[in-house]
Amino acid sequence: MIHNEGHDNRFRVLVIDDDPSFRTFFLRACTGTGWVALAVATPEHGLGALASFAPHIVFLDLTFPDMDGLGVLSELATRAGDTAVVLISGCDPEVLRSANRIGERLGVRMRPPLQKPVSIDDIRDLLTAFQAEGNFITPGTIAQAINENILRLAYQPKVSLRSGEYMGVEALVRWPVSTGTISPAQFVPVVERDEGLSLRLLTFVLERAAREAAAWKVNGACCAVNMSALCLAEASLPDLLTRTLKGTGMTPRDFVLELTETAALQDPDRVERVLTALRIRGFAVSLDDFGTGHSSLLHLQRLPFNEIKIDRTFVATLLDNPRSERIVRLVINLGQTLGATTVAEGIERPEEASVLAEMACEIGQGFYYARPMDPTTLVNWRDEWMQTQVEVPRKTMP
Repeated sequence: MIHNEGHDNRFRVLVIDDDPSFRTFFLRACTGTGWVALAVATPEHGLGALASFAPHIVFLDLTFPDMDGLGVLSELATRAGDTAVVLISGCDPEVLRSANRIGERLGVRMRPPLQKPVSIDDIRDLLTAFQAEGNFITPGTIAQAINENILRLAYQPKVSLRSGEYMGVEALVRWPVSTGTISPAQFVPVVERDEGLSLRLLTFVLERAAREAAAWKVNGACCAVNMSALCLAEASLPDLLTRTLKGTGMTPRDFVLELTETAALQDPDRVERVLTALRIRGFAVSLDDFGTGHSSLLHLQRLPFNEIKIDRTFVATLLDNPRSERIVRLVINLGQTLGATTVAEGIERPEEASVLAEMACEIGQGFYYARPMDPTTLVNWRDEWMQTQVEVPRKTMP
């Protein structure tokens, strides 16, 4: 174990790599950045340093003699808290990307991976960006942003793939700061590790969307709101959300709750009770990003979903990958069989919309129609869209 400076209150970075020359190179790269750097050779030493060294960010190799990086990621998921992780490896780029996705699904705060060989500038640029962009993001700072009404909502329209009719929006959280906007990819994972904060953000978004309903509510349109599965640990959730809408002029039937983080569905009996109570109140419930992560047929069989959302990764490769095409078709057929609405997100090309319409997918969402926008811009877009009644390009419907 080697390090270049003692523990102090500056930003701290830990590198776990069994290559001594790379550890030396990494420490040299950190010189002059203002970061305190610690380099260790084994996962055991690295995991042991988490509590004592308290790094803000960990650079992790994927290959070790006795333990692969995936095992280290599993351990980090239970110990790292808000510590960010950067995979840095000479593995095949697709393996590196896959490992990064696994880390995200484990709940680790993953940053974009680095492919070896790397330069000193690569490491310094990443540390500089991390320090500038999001090192302060903690449950406390997020709660403060909610309490001070700093967070804003952007709305992305949803459109009928068959008729082109405007169907509603998805409400997406934005965090504006003096230098721009903090990416949801930076703060949402922090929220989804904290049950109380997940509930607070859900009620904030629901109430604000209800207050801004004039921007999106017309002709039965609904607003989709993301809900972490951690919220389902609260047995009184249906009452809480119903109270949140009281006095806004909106009802549960105006909203779709898109369930994320399905890996957190630890108690299926409780989850079924809460979701059923939400459906009884009038909320629609959507299984978000179906086909990825931990979503499964068991969720559809056991839980009262009435919407399935097809993940953008399948839509993006729909025209080029026969396997993606077959998966999307299967999910749409499954939705029809179960009586669930199917929504495809991430549509960016007219050809994708056309193929999805042919498959009888019901609703589309993506940059092809519109990017997420503020309420004022949404009103203008919505009115223009409804006036022109532009139909999605498609072939003759079956």
